[in-house]
Amino acid sequence: MKYTFSTVEELVAFVVRAEKCNCDVKVVCNQLEIDGKSLMGIMIIGIGKPVDIICYNASVSPEELVGHAA
Repeated sequence: MKYTFSTVEELVAFVVRAEKCNCDVKVVCNQLEIDGKSLMGIMIIGIGKPVDIICYNASVSPEELVGHAA
């Protein structure tokens, strides 16, 4: 899923949700691939940049992690 974080609070909420998942979550910006459970890693990307969110489990959707109902 393509997504753009617009606030720091949104980034933190995403990481909190991702940490609760029992699968890998990756956030990709250009060629930089970050662990979606790492707040420091996600903060490196920052806000306002389009990213791809990838969940490595079919039972978890990226929409759920960013707070949108799937």
